[in-house]
Amino acid sequence: MRKTKAISLIVLGGLVTYFAINHFTPQVTLDKKVLDVPVSESVSVVGYRNNVGGATIPFRYHFYVRANESPLTTPFLISGTPDVDITARDSHSLMIKMAGEIYQFTNVVWVKDKQALEPIHIQIDAQSKAE
Repeated sequence: MRKTKAISLIVLGGLVTYFAINHFTPQVTLDKKVLDVPVSESVSVVGYRNNVGGATIPFRYHFYVRANESPLTTPFLISGTPDVDITARDSHSLMIKMAGEIYQFTNVVWVKDKQALEPIHIQIDAQSKAE
């Protein structure tokens, strides 16, 4: 009897975990490229619109630093606007100016360039959007 109860609890726990992982993780549906700015010969900044909610949720925009058309990893910036002005200060440094909401931001990004990890430092000048 105890063995059956233990197996039942393990199966129930597995089902609850599976349900939670599949239904509570944020969805990402990148459907439109909104930005492509070269930083150096091999590194660029790309931005995509995340259209996860259709007409029910406002768009969010994910911005990535990538080297040599490598796959997208984690966005360094998630914002409510696609209107960002990106200026390459040098091959390892960016300046971003924008007005609008920022949902996520990190200022140091590592990219694999020529078999070595290279840091890209990002400085941001953000203002709230005038309404």
